[in-house]
Amino acid sequence: MHKNQGVNDGIPMMGTICVTVRDARTRRVVRSYEIRNKITFLAADVLVGLFAQRVSGDGTALSNQIYSMRMGSSNTAAARSDINLGAFTIGKEIGDIGKVNGAPGEIKFIATLDTGDANGTTLREAGLFTRGPAVSPTPSDTPGATITTPRMIARQVYPDVPKTVSLVVDFSWTIAFTAVP
Repeated sequence: MHKNQGVNDGIPMMGTICVTVRDARTRRVVRSYEIRNKITFLAADVLVGLFAQRVSGDGTALSNQIYSMRMGSSNTAAARSDINLGAFTIGKEIGDIGKVNGAPGEIKFIATLDTGDANGTTLREAGLFTRGPAVSPTPSDTPGATITTPRMIARQVYPDVPKTVSLVVDFSWTIAFTAVP
């Protein structure tokens, strides 16, 4: 260790989620929330897996890819030890178009619940999940705490959003490595 380097030196990781509720017909914003989210303990395992990619092609990189954003109806506070949503409702695959590089050290994940998605549910939580090892993964595969399952890297609860056919809900989730914790 360098003599000026302290034990607590590191690269802080933080995230924010923006939930925007829009009128489905006019696309006018009805309300919007931006909240700092909880990065889970599993996020560190996912990063280690990405850094430790093997020449043998063990599938680690693909399993650790951020693959889906899932939404649920639980209002239980987010904790770093979470491995799943409190009450899963729906999941959306985040394709390449939904992964946007932002400022240096930052990436944004985007998903939308359209008029036919999750109607009749009061949405209160969201999480970001890895792909997991499935040959044909889905955004509703059962998550867990090991590389043999999709893993949740971040979770947050937000104010109630009663989802109906007349509403579209946009989720924009930014994960950043920053000098400011």
